[in-house]
Amino acid sequence: MADKEQLVREVADARQGFEEACERMRPELHRFCTRMTGSPCDGEDVLQDALVLAFYRFPELRDGGSLRSWLFRIAHNKCIDFLRGKRRALLPIGDEPESVEVSGVEDALVDKERVERALSNLVTELPAKERACVVLKDVLDWSLEETAEITGSSVGAVKAALHRGRAKLEATAHTEPEPRRLEPGHHALVERYLAAFNRQDWPGVQALVSDEARLEVVHRSEGPLKDARYFVNYGRLSWRWKLELTEVDGVEEIVHFREIDGVWQPHSLLQLGLKNGQIAVIRDYVHVAYLLAHSRVG
Repeated sequence: MADKEQLVREVADARQGFEEACERMRPELHRFCTRMTGSPCDGEDVLQDALVLAFYRFPELRDGGSLRSWLFRIAHNKCIDFLRGKRRALLPIGDEPESVEVSGVEDALVDKERVERALSNLVTELPAKERACVVLKDVLDWSLEETAEITGSSVGAVKAALHRGRAKLEATAHTEPEPRRLEPGHHALVERYLAAFNRQDWPGVQALVSDEARLEVVHRSEGPLKDARYFVNYGRLSWRWKLELTEVDGVEEIVHFREIDGVWQPHSLLQLGLKNGQIAVIRDYVHVAYLLAHSRVG
């Protein structure tokens, strides 16, 4: 028993050390995963899966290898898995020519904010390979060689993907798609939930929640809502807050706003799962500080 307890402690210590080593890279990794999946919440979920896999595969990192590049390669592959599962990208991604000469391929799209806005608009149309290359090269400033390494491709194929992706983004630079909103039936229930939540009318909130509802406070806890102190903890937050439905990268989301120096600033997101006219799942990203750092809110 003592040996088992020691092993558990050693694994926990190793996991903590690994997470501390990755901590400063998390915002950049999240930015990449968000632009690949089209959602800051999906981006965080994919990133967490990637870091779990990276921890268990850490011995595969060769001596002298770049932890940053290695983590991005794992995150890229996890994003592709996510997109395959959602059927939201044109896959497989390795069917581009391996050697293509494209004039002007080094002329990156210099307005990174506009690039990211266009990427969110085209998330369901732009193939994953093109999207990954544009994000890595034009948004995160990776070199052609590094982009090729992360995407498991050649420099020639990266150049071709960049050329196609940039052309599509330029074509949509001045268009705004219709925002993706909640279904009308869901919208009314969510609005009632938010109104009661903002009043801190916890009995009123619980009347909208099923008895079997589950709660996940991302990176902190998960389990049955009835066993959690979720509402009490919200009531004890040290800052002024409110929840509102608004657009995040063109999608209607529940945003947690925090008042800073008299101004309401987007702080995080909250997702609700609905079933049979009640709230069945609450997923709260309140402790993910970087979640909305590169998203367009409102």
